This record gives sequence, C-alpha cells and structure tokens, in this order.
Amino acid sequence: MKGKVRIRGIYATALTLIFSSLSYEIVQQSIQIAERFMQEVKNVPADITIKDYEEDRGKLIIMGNGVNHDDLLNIFKYSSILRSPVKLYSVIDVDENCTYMNFKVEPCIREGLVIKPPYDGKIIVSEVKAVSKYAMLWRGKGITTFSEYIKDEYDKLRLLALSKPLNRKGYNVKWRSNAKYATLDELKEDLEKLLLKFENRDFKEQGEDFYLITLSLPDKLYLDEVRREVINTINFHHMLKLSYNKEVDLVEDRNEKPIKLLEDLIMDFMSIEHVKVDGRTIHLKGGKVIEKQVSEGGYRILLRRELSGNGVLDGIGKTIEDGDYDIVEYNSDKWYQIHKYYNINNSLKGIYINISTPPELLRGKIRYLDLEIDIAIKDSEVLVLDEDEFHKKSAYMPPSLINKTKEIVSYLIEQIKQNKLL
Repeated sequence: MKGKVRIRGIYATALTLIFSSLSYEIVQQSIQIAERFMQEVKNVPADITIKDYEEDRGKLIIMGNGVNHDDLLNIFKYSSILRSPVKLYSVIDVDENCTYMNFKVEPCIREGLVIKPPYDGKIIVSEVKAVSKYAMLWRGKGITTFSEYIKDEYDKLRLLALSKPLNRKGYNVKWRSNAKYATLDELKEDLEKLLLKFENRDFKEQGEDFYLITLSLPDKLYLDEVRREVINTINFHHMLKLSYNKEVDLVEDRNEKPIKLLEDLIMDFMSIEHVKVDGRTIHLKGGKVIEKQVSEGGYRILLRRELSGNGVLDGIGKTIEDGDYDIVEYNSDKWYQIHKYYNINNSLKGIYINISTPPELLRGKIRYLDLEIDIAIKDSEVLVLDEDEFHKKSAYMPPSLINKTKEIVSYLIEQIKQNKLL
C-alpha cells in the first residue's frame, strides 16, 4: 500500500477511484464519498492531501510526502504539472538580494519558513517554525491555535491539554487538521520532536512536496468518464462545475443533457484566458460571437475580435491598424485555434495558429492551456514559432502532452501543405 491520501473538492469522486486503484489508501473521506464507494470512513492521519486550488478550481493542489510522481504523469496526461523546487514548510536562507534559487522572497527576512511555494514566481515566507504533519511550533506569546478544520470542542480541549505546558514556556503551537486523528501518545511524541528540532535549529529534513496541476479539458473529460463508473455523470461535468454547481447536480438528478448549460456559457464579448504551462495566465481581449454550435458532445464558437492599434501581429510582423479584426474559431474537439487577421477593408493580413489544449467554457470566458509552440502564415510563408520556448517549458508537461503537441504541429503543417486546413 502506498501513502494515505485525503481528497477534497469537485474532483473527489473520480480521484478517489483513480488513487485507490493505484494502491493508495483513501482516508478521511466525506460521508458522501464513503457512501458512494460503500466504505467505512477511515479517520486516520493523511500523508498526502489533494484538493481544489482555492483561487481557481480548475487547478489542483497536491501536498504532502509519499505521492509517486510517475502516477501523476499517468493520471494527468494532458495537463501542466508544476512540482515546486522548494518544499512547503521547509526553512530557507534568503540571500542579500531577497532571493532564493533565483526566486524573489517576500517578506525579505534572513531565514524563513516557506508557506507559499514559487508557482507564481515568488516564495512567500513566515517566521521559522518546526513543522510536522500534526503541528507547528515556534517561540511567541505562548498560545495555542487550531486548523480551521478542527471544529469539535472536545478535540480542541484534548489538544490544548497537550500544548498548554509548552505555552507556559513561551512556545506557540498550531494544531494541523491531522492532529484530531492521532492518538495522544503520537501527539505527545510529536511535540517533543518538534521542540527538539526548534531548539537545535535542525530543519534540514523538514518540508512537504507541493504540486500545482492546471487541468486541461481533455483531462477533465477523462475524470468525467471515471466518475461515470461510480455515479451518473453528464458530459462536461467537471468543466461545468466551475460555473454551475447545483444546476449540474439537478441536471444529473433528472437524467437530462447538458446542452442548456453549455449554451448559457456562450455569450458576446467572451474574454479569453490564455494559460501558460508554467502557471501564468495571460488575459486576451474577447470578442463578439458570430456563430455557435452546441451539442451534448461538444461546441464550436466563432468570435470576431476587434484589434487595437499601436501593436504588431504576433508572428506575422505587420502593424495593427485601426479597423483590424480577428476571426477565430474555438472548437472543443480541436487542439488549435486559427486566427485570421483582416484589415478594415476585409483583406487578409495573415494567419496565426495557436496550438493549445481544446478550449473549455467558463462563465463569460474561454480558457485553454497554451502549448508554447505556434504556426504563422505570412505572405504564403509557413513559420513554426517558439520551438525553443516549447522545449524549455516542456519541463512542466507530461510526456503524453509533449508528444501530442508535436503530433499536432506535424498534422497542421501537412494540412497546410495540402491546402486542406484554411
């Protein structure tokens, strides 16, 4: 048996089935999940936590020790996987330029505890603490605090009785959510080790692996298929859950199709989230829907995007002029979007093909995972762009996604040569 995994959020049903099939032990299940899998709830400490990213439920956070990296590559075949080079809750020495491993560190202190790994380009730290999977300990005002997930008053009193003697000596203790599932002997031993670690400043083994996974539409559709093995699941369930919650449940309870929900997501002047595999999001100007087709199996949207002057068309090199516009198709079956740029007189200025995962719909938005490499057609010349960037960023891409990207580039070039694409 591999590590003990706690799973929370809208992907919990599918991920419970997947991780249990890979010999992970699922613990601390919700009542709903336990009932769906006809399991008893295992109230024991977890080694690994998998949950929705609070700021964007289209992403997953995996934290803890014991997850197999290859398992993640095989589960999330077409998503970006950022593994932090700096462990969560590790203690780092910050240089005189307020950096660590070339990442900016905030606040700028000599030594800090990593509380936010650098998935957005910077490391957030706090004062140094000794940390285990049960508790945090540090010098302070001598108080005990609790994870937001420890709500039962009996649990709080039980834990407070253990930490109070350390509080009297001027140590702060914060009990983590795992603490309520451990025995008193385990917790007492853990506090003793934390105290020794803090007093000896011995933090070299401290820290937890941290992954941020940006889920692509193909992987969400895969999770739909997995969930369907357990309970009735509509097409685009996990995508639609980002914009609708109760509505999705109602459609599934009534055994209806998701067409109305999909149609409601398509509106004029949709904004575009161009998500990079390194975690950054570029917000592109939206446009007016001039055509749309929706079925249970997918959707196709044609947008007209008005362009602003004082710029240059990417890859094409022509100046953007007043009245220029872009006609682009977003199709849930295609791993690319063809941008056709026109001037005010409706003359074609150039074509740019953005290679990405198939686009997904959110409320008022189109989102996709950009695959870094693109194709431009300028005056009948075909140019493959950003190959160096693709190789550089492939560190964030599973092998399946790298191979798929190369396959799409080859397909598009062949289609252009045969005049079958445009």
